[in-house]
Amino acid sequence: MKSLFLGVITCLFMLSFSACSSNTEICSCLESGKKLETFSSELLQREATAKDLQKMKKLKADQEKKCADFQTMDGAKMLELKEECGK
Repeated sequence: MKSLFLGVITCLFMLSFSACSSNTEICSCLESGKKLETFSSELLQREATAKDLQKMKKLKADQEKKCADFQTMDGAKMLELKEECGK
């Protein structure tokens, strides 16, 4: 479980250095990352079931799909676009 959590954190860290063409797309990417992080944190507090692992795979696939275009984005640009998502 800890390695899964570390993997999620690593993905989120890499996400902060990704690429963007649309602010809506980056916000969707960030939101899917938050969902994955929240669910991962919940699993650290309890025993994961087969259903939980299935949901984790689905959330991870969703995050990877939505964030694929942002993997090479400049960190400063990412922070600028991330700021717009909170507005």
